Amino acid sequence: MDKLTYQRIEKAHPLIREELKVLYTKANNALGKGVRLRFSWVFRTPAEQSKLFKKRPKVTNADSWQSIHNYGLAFDIVLLYDNDGNGTFEEASWNTLRDGDNNGVADWLTVTQIFVKAGYQNGFISNGKKWDLPHFQKSFGLKWRDLKKLMDSNKTITDNGIVYPKICA
Repeated sequence: MDKLTYQRIEKAHPLIREELKVLYTKANNALGKGVRLRFSWVFRTPAEQSKLFKKRPKVTNADSWQSIHNYGLAFDIVLLYDNDGNGTFEEASWNTLRDGDNNGVADWLTVTQIFVKAGYQNGFISNGKKWDLPHFQKSFGLKWRDLKKLMDSNKTITDNGIVYPKICA
């Protein structure tokens, strides 16, 4: 599997970290040879979020602390393709219709179904609306304002210098 993705999963909230590892493996096993799932973002610091918020053209509507990434409860994906069969996965793709394993189901849909079935929200399936398709989150019914209030009221835990809302601990 993808070492970089495992490193990124280690920065996820402890409540979802082990589940992400299992689902990541399940998703990769469901994808055919030559297709690999990568988590492009998991935890994002407030400074990183602010930088993305200010970037043009627009990348995100969420400023610091307004993203579920800031609480370690979200991740973004990209699919990697080994186009020449040498095992290097030289192409990153956000194409939601591509069926690289030729099984009749778009690779993106294969991955999305696995995470949505496990309770993760994603606009590709969850709402019938297409919003930030690479983004998945499991916020336990809490909005970013709720998570921020928990942090502001000092109801937090700390893991390796990363602060998470206590409600999710």
